[in-house]
Amino acid sequence: MNIFEGVAILGALAWVPHLIKLLKEVLTRPVVRIITQRTAEIGYTSLGPILNLRIAFSVRYRDIVVSSIKIKLKHESGEERILSWQGIIQRLGQMQTPEDGPIPWEKELSVLAIKLTEKEVEERLIRFQEDDYHTNKDNYESKAVKRLTYLKEKGKYEPDEFLKSEKMIDLYSFIKHWFNWKHGKYTLTFELDSPEKFKIKDNAYEFTLNPLNIELLESNKDLIPLSYEDLYKFGIEGYKPHTINWNWVNPILKKIT
Repeated sequence: MNIFEGVAILGALAWVPHLIKLLKEVLTRPVVRIITQRTAEIGYTSLGPILNLRIAFSVRYRDIVVSSIKIKLKHESGEERILSWQGIIQRLGQMQTPEDGPIPWEKELSVLAIKLTEKEVEERLIRFQEDDYHTNKDNYESKAVKRLTYLKEKGKYEPDEFLKSEKMIDLYSFIKHWFNWKHGKYTLTFELDSPEKFKIKDNAYEFTLNPLNIELLESNKDLIPLSYEDLYKFGIEGYKPHTINWNWVNPILKKIT
């Protein structure tokens, strides 16, 4: 062996630790498995399209921080939309009470990020909504609030008149026309983001909405003005808030294999 061959061997050996580290990272890349409850909770309110789902996360190899969870919904017609997490509730256990028996003990968590660990299966109730809806709705609400502020500054604010104003009518109309649930089959795919690379399993499901489901959800449109009336009249002496019961539907989820 000459000096040049020796230098070449030493150079190759210098790469061995790096290659071992790289191989280890690939072989021990976190694997996140998604386990859902049997049914989803689907609704339509002044918050727009809503999909609430209780999810359990199982992780292998090492812990992982998830910075975003989204759902891609694809209707059988080909229409696609994205719902992102808006709130997370973690069940910590249950409390026993003499009057009502066991009551779930839950905690609202930030939606900035969640840490999933190997040691236990993490269960969360996650509320998914459409970012596009909220972005567009904010434009209408900001115009209404601007008008409200002006009327109050001039001493001309009358709740009943304001609720029938052009700005509020435009807001009601926007919310009602955004309704986009359809009868038929939906494919639901979970999309997770993390600062590190990972694999995901069991993230595709399907469900079906029938015409009766759509009729129930559409009837919520009639409650939109009432919900805003409660909002703007809250605290006014003698005002009795409405009993608003939004309709929800609970289609069965089927895992796509």
